[in-house]
Amino acid sequence: MATGNIRGGKRNYARPTAPSTSTATTAADTTNVSVSFTPSTLGPAATSYLVTATSTTAPTTSYTLTTSPTTVVLQTGATYTVNIAGQNYNGLGAAFAAATGLVIPSTYQLAQTFNTSGTYTIPSGITKIAAYVIGPGGGGAGGGKGGNGNGISCGGGGGGSGAIVGFKDYTVSAAQTVTITVGTPGNGGLGDTTTSNTRNFSFGGGSGNASNITVTNTSIATANGGTGGNGAQAPETNLVSGNAGNGGGGGNASSNVAGAITINGVTGGVGAFSTAGGSGATQASTSNITGTNNITAILPSNTAYGSGGGGGGRNDGGAGAGGGGSGGAIINTAVAGSIGNPATGAGAGGGGGGGGFNPTLTVGGQGGAGGAGVVLLYIAP
Repeated sequence: MATGNIRGGKRNYARPTAPSTSTATTAADTTNVSVSFTPSTLGPAATSYLVTATSTTAPTTSYTLTTSPTTVVLQTGATYTVNIAGQNYNGLGAAFAAATGLVIPSTYQLAQTFNTSGTYTIPSGITKIAAYVIGPGGGGAGGGKGGNGNGISCGGGGGGSGAIVGFKDYTVSAAQTVTITVGTPGNGGLGDTTTSNTRNFSFGGGSGNASNITVTNTSIATANGGTGGNGAQAPETNLVSGNAGNGGGGGNASSNVAGAITINGVTGGVGAFSTAGGSGATQASTSNITGTNNITAILPSNTAYGSGGGGGGRNDGGAGAGGGGSGGAIINTAVAGSIGNPATGAGAGGGGGGGGFNPTLTVGGQGGAGGAGVVLLYIAP
């Protein structure tokens, strides 16, 4: 069976000429390379184009393209010469140099997610690290009960949220030890458990411990945990004022890495008498490393981070913000505040405050524990 073009009884064995123009470009913080080309109008048409990227430090990479522009992926940290040539049924035509000395930036890869404390040894070929360091939340306080059988009660304060630190481009060497401390969250405080008719304070929530990264005995980033919500004291009689629990404070953040982003935690919601507890607050929206500081796939959003809501004295608990737990309420039971770090959060949420006391009960609701801390460590050549 005949193949190819037949002109005057002879087969046309011509291959396509090189594209008339072509470029290969990349942007910072990505291994994606955009290759564009303009087909030549001379000679036989190309059915596709072969891109060949060669480097002295990385394997040769080839892609077959049919559309322009097209994105190809090259090895992080390598420098390439990129050629493109048309091809048809007769084979590969002449090449066009799309780029020489094209430098692919060193991009970060997730090395490990630390949910508990540990160490990481820098492997060969790695020269810098990046991380998100997230402090744990403080626990919510327990709810208070009223004295003398009056049933007046109040919710405990919500826990404050932990701080967040994000940094990149800290220089390291192979075999160095990175020590990761993941802070533990604050426990929820117990409700007022007295059996007498006198009023007593409920227990405040515990504070979260700091999360930290240390490289060879040098501390480079710390995200302190949120403090616990304050306990509540319900009125002894209708004529004596009580004290709803105030929210715990947010943790603070620090880093000695140039360009680090530090986001302090936020205060928990306040407890309330006979009404809904105060809502927690959401962390600032700048807690992602973005733009020229982009680290791929660390935190898609910060909506999971925030403080706990205050406990309600009656039917409504306070809403938790971000990763914060919701405050407890009472209807016919004293409801415990929820734990921080729900399914949408990776840490830093404050625990919700406990709900108040009902006349038929002897205890106030228990506060929720704070959300756990976490450290995400990234490495790059």
